[in-house]
Amino acid sequence: MNGIRIVDMSRVLAGPWATMHLADQGADVVKIEPPEGDDTRAFGPHVEGVSTYYLCANRNKRSIALDLRDAPQRGVLYELVRTADVVVQNYRPGVAERLQVDYATLRALKPDLVFVTIHAFGEDGPYAGRPGYDLVLQASGGAMAITGFPGTPPVKCGTSIADLTTGLFCSQAILLGLLHRERTGEGQKIVVNMMQAQANALAYHATRVFASGSEDVQRGNSHGGLAPYDVYRCRDGWIALGCGNDTMFRRLCAAFGIEAKPGWATNAGRVADREALDAVVAGVLAGLAVAEADRVASEAGVPASPVHRPSEAVAHPAVELTSVEHPVLGRVPMVGPALRTATTRESHTAPPGLDADRDAILRALHSAAGPADS
Repeated sequence: MNGIRIVDMSRVLAGPWATMHLADQGADVVKIEPPEGDDTRAFGPHVEGVSTYYLCANRNKRSIALDLRDAPQRGVLYELVRTADVVVQNYRPGVAERLQVDYATLRALKPDLVFVTIHAFGEDGPYAGRPGYDLVLQASGGAMAITGFPGTPPVKCGTSIADLTTGLFCSQAILLGLLHRERTGEGQKIVVNMMQAQANALAYHATRVFASGSEDVQRGNSHGGLAPYDVYRCRDGWIALGCGNDTMFRRLCAAFGIEAKPGWATNAGRVADREALDAVVAGVLAGLAVAEADRVASEAGVPASPVHRPSEAVAHPAVELTSVEHPVLGRVPMVGPALRTATTRESHTAPPGLDADRDAILRALHSAAGPADS
């Protein structure tokens, strides 16, 4: 992504999440914030006045605050767009047009611009003007109704899965737009619809509806099509354990000394007799410490893991960490980039303070314009 400039007018999580991952790979991301800053600067919890939420999605960027209702400040944006490859925004439909920062306006400045816009419910149709946060999209997108234990209220995922999934689709949209431009010389507008992203994320739950007319229900931690596949209590905690095929189940039985019924030889038989099977597995694991159960399962080639707290997850040997030097917090460890490629940055900069890079950005623009234009 070296040499690619992204002008990022998005805020909160989905858009910033997408652009941060591209910044990790070398893209120059200029974050355009309103005078009051990205909404997430006010999201708690705060450490020494710094939002930990804002920290998660904005490293390796530069910030400039612009009131786009003001013509001269909007002119600065226009200067930036002329130097950009990509623009990302998540205004509600109609807002970009009112602010004169819509695709038609910006394309006139940069004909090969890749313009990616994120909307909660798309750009057309009866829901197009409605706003949406992660909670709303988890509810509308079908996942909340099948999350939680039977008989309990609907439950959202513990992390902001609707925003994060949309952010990954947004990254994909940017890359596909750039690839198309490289091959054809043409820019384009791409709409990332959060509701569409969440419907896609239903995956096999959606195809079940189409193919059978039935739909899944709340199952807690179990799986409607696999058994055993659940979270089981051990002597000192909890372990997640799943068998995805018959070979794994035979390994499980051999490793833990489980005497399997003849009907459990196939996954279909195990699913049909799930309650009895789970009772046997739970009984065996209840007498073991989590570490012992995890070791036995691992040595047998059975997928398993202790249920980690976030603090344990980020310390996992399979998780690569990085760090940034923050002007207020000092050295801040962070989970490193999700991918390591030939252009992944070796070092990272802290998420920027509001308007922290104004002078440098303006100097670079005026320098590029030359004496006659400045």
